[in-house]
Amino acid sequence: MTPFPHAHGSLRKGRAPRAGKACGGLSLVFTAFAVFFAFSSFSSFPFGPVAAQSLDGLTGDSDVPLEIHAEEGIEWIQEKKVYVARGKAQAIRGDLLLDADVLTAHYRPTEEGGTDVWRLDADGNVKIRNPSSVTYADRGVFDVPKGILVLTGRNLKLETGGNTVTARDSLEYWQAKDMAVARGNAHVVSEDRQMDADILTAYFHKVPGKGTELQRIEAFGNVTINTPTETATSKRGVYDMVTGIVSIFGSVKILRDNDQLTGEYGEVNLNTGISRLLNAPPSGGRKGRVRAVFSAKKGTKIEPKESQPSQ
Repeated sequence: MTPFPHAHGSLRKGRAPRAGKACGGLSLVFTAFAVFFAFSSFSSFPFGPVAAQSLDGLTGDSDVPLEIHAEEGIEWIQEKKVYVARGKAQAIRGDLLLDADVLTAHYRPTEEGGTDVWRLDADGNVKIRNPSSVTYADRGVFDVPKGILVLTGRNLKLETGGNTVTARDSLEYWQAKDMAVARGNAHVVSEDRQMDADILTAYFHKVPGKGTELQRIEAFGNVTINTPTETATSKRGVYDMVTGIVSIFGSVKILRDNDQLTGEYGEVNLNTGISRLLNAPPSGGRKGRVRAVFSAKKGTKIEPKESQPSQ
């Protein structure tokens, strides 16, 4: 029996099916999208406060001294105003630890006679640790006044709680924009759910008395969400934590067992549980037919078919 007993007629006419009945699979996939970012426990979100806390240790306006240690020694090049620490070098500030083969600290003297480290480069076997996360990279560049952290390398990975984030090109945090980015084959694993996209971006906002909280998450390019029972693909995905609405846009395809739903726009309101699969986003754009195909026999394979633009 199909898990969407009333979907076919409603989808054929392009109307929004009722939550939990006409589009149960859509609701489950969207819920999986939300679960990736641990809404019930914001502190476990892979980019959120983890990235913010990590960067605050190096780029925040902290009065805590920055300590640098190294096994082979620290070279002071006065002409270039840099310190170079070599051999299992480590930078420590508060509860943040940054390890690398080589650490290069660019500094400038302060009027008070102190030393202001305005940039810190980490090269080789980079590892950033704080009480809630561990991040791995081949190279890291910390621009202190701009509040930008960029990690690159072949083995980019962020681990926190039960979540793992990997990316091909870079893991970034932009403090001034309250934004974190994973670029290039961005991949998130959380328990039995996975999400892939060309780019994953998280936006934060400051809440009085609560600090920094996650506001919106966006996924761009080749978005794929996998759960134990379903797979959803689209060109773009957005989760708005203020409204509680998750949306996926462009060539939307949802597969569950041997059943398939396709359209141009899907949406679920996590507050009301109402799900919709439409032929175009409410704001307008490319239109296509909404299509549902249900397997009559167990094990029958349905060949994928893209939704076609209306004439």
